[in-house]
Amino acid sequence: MMIDAKDVCDQYMRSRYLREATDEALQQRLGAIGNNLWSTGRDGEVTQPRSLDHRRGMLELYTHVLREQMERSKSGELTFDEAAVRHEASVNYVQRRTVRPITFGPDCYAKFGRKEHILSALTGKLFIQPAAKYKDPSLNAAQLDDELQHHVRSPNERLMMRLIGLDEHGNEVEVKPHWGELFRYMNVPNFYVWCCGLGYDARLFSEFEANAALVVKDKAAFEGRFTRAMAEQLPDAVIGHGPIQYYDPYTTRRDQLIPAFSKNIRYLYQNEYRFIWQFQEERELKPFLVDLGPLHDIAEVVELADE
Repeated sequence: MMIDAKDVCDQYMRSRYLREATDEALQQRLGAIGNNLWSTGRDGEVTQPRSLDHRRGMLELYTHVLREQMERSKSGELTFDEAAVRHEASVNYVQRRTVRPITFGPDCYAKFGRKEHILSALTGKLFIQPAAKYKDPSLNAAQLDDELQHHVRSPNERLMMRLIGLDEHGNEVEVKPHWGELFRYMNVPNFYVWCCGLGYDARLFSEFEANAALVVKDKAAFEGRFTRAMAEQLPDAVIGHGPIQYYDPYTTRRDQLIPAFSKNIRYLYQNEYRFIWQFQEERELKPFLVDLGPLHDIAEVVELADE
């Protein structure tokens, strides 16, 4: 393991930021962190995360949860097997063959989806969605993230109050409150968004229930064409693009959230890059197609083989 577990545990106990989380929430957190502790290689084989910084960060958070559980159970030594965690998290992943071998380099954009949509994208026709669409319950788990609302939690802050109730004789008595986590929310006005992966990761075929991917090999050329085409469609919109900043709701302050570029850390494995278009005033936003012109000179399509 690439961290000093004792130092990480000591660091956690100085704040113990998970002390108010329920046992169920701790288990869910372990699952979400474990899901970020694996990636795939060029041929789709399971590997450790590509980013050493991401891997180290996830191992630290995983250790924090185990230390909190150990504190509650009063058990002894903290140990875990990273390889076993990776295996359990990826147990349902099925490695699939692609129609052609992967020959492009890691520096690319990759958009995963259904073959008919991806082939259309290769001709330059991209489907632009309002961010509010990603709250639609018909979407799969990898897509279903509320882009317009984010929250952070703080067990180290409290809203001070006095609760007055009645006893069995009808007399007023002060009720002792049960202190829990304090939630701080950030709401974001609706905006247009087009998302892709910053790099090709074969596991995203499964996560997005996809059978094809548009791989953009010349990112600068793509950005230029995309920006010009969208400027014709939305001349009054303010464009922005960049990698997503993934936040841990337990260790991030609300003022650190970046509107339209923040996403819960449970989605870290997606390594998302995002193009957005925002407006000065709120308006009704509807999905539409934008035409960039053929992308065959700067992109290619990866298809899964039929099995």
